[in-house]
Amino acid sequence: MAGLYRIFDLTFQCGFPLPELSKSFASDASLSVRLGEPDVFDSSGFETAFEWRDHADRLICWCERRGDEYLYVYPQYARFHVTSDGRIDCLLHTDSDMHMLRHLLLNQVIPRYLASTGHLVLHASAVTLETGQTVAFLGNSGFGKSTLASSFHRNGARLINDDCILMHPRKDGVSAIGSFAGIRLFPDSVHAVFDEVGGFTRYTPYTDKQQLVLKGEAGTSLPDSACLDAIFLLDDPAEIEQGESVQIEPASGTEAMMAMIYCAFSLDPSDKQVIVSNFRNIGQAIGKQLGVYRLRYPRVHERLPEVRAAVMECDFTSSRT
Repeated sequence: MAGLYRIFDLTFQCGFPLPELSKSFASDASLSVRLGEPDVFDSSGFETAFEWRDHADRLICWCERRGDEYLYVYPQYARFHVTSDGRIDCLLHTDSDMHMLRHLLLNQVIPRYLASTGHLVLHASAVTLETGQTVAFLGNSGFGKSTLASSFHRNGARLINDDCILMHPRKDGVSAIGSFAGIRLFPDSVHAVFDEVGGFTRYTPYTDKQQLVLKGEAGTSLPDSACLDAIFLLDDPAEIEQGESVQIEPASGTEAMMAMIYCAFSLDPSDKQVIVSNFRNIGQAIGKQLGVYRLRYPRVHERLPEVRAAVMECDFTSSRT
């Protein structure tokens, strides 16, 4: 049902149910989400600020701006009107559905909104190993973040998130906070990683990926957080032969900076203020003496135990940015 929800460390009010999230019992909310009326929304005066395209140069979505207002557009699915006073109006396309709207809101729009308010949100997965150390895997879509994080989770690690983390510098390091506890995998990865595939469902019409929402003791999905010990930068799987060995090498601070900039969420990546904010936040994060490594391994499910072992054996104190 509608009410107050928690995602990352954010409490927000939503006018429609979000079964993926846990309810919040905070006294106030810093963001308000509601369903808007597409037919009465005034889109005049907005100008395109940035476009996102896939590897085949197909337009995925774009950002329009009108002063300090954003219009985040997913053609055929939904538009999201984001205002500077903390409001998101969700405008659902007639041929779309609420499952798709919730997916875009939780996995794209709210992370981008948080980035626009000065937070560092990365396209990354993170787990806490059985040793108590927490690691993040950073890379583009298709690089294997979710499969790798799920493999660790299936073998005893605690999942922080499989695709998106909020990073906060703190006195003793930097924390990684997940959006909500869920796993999204293609069917072949689901069957390779999990013995039982019950609970996985297809959650959007435009992808074959399936989602499993992990539940806490109260029956709700709980965002998790931990102090981050190391970051692994994933190499492009298209450039790796199946017979190659698993390789972990220290990465430089420059490599970490550029990888994190590239994987940072933003409503408008062309906004100079956002660029400056991301550089500042990333500089503070990697200045917390994180171990940063390049992880290169063949994307073959049978090799996942070998990858897990290599990460577990890594000396996180041997590479400090």
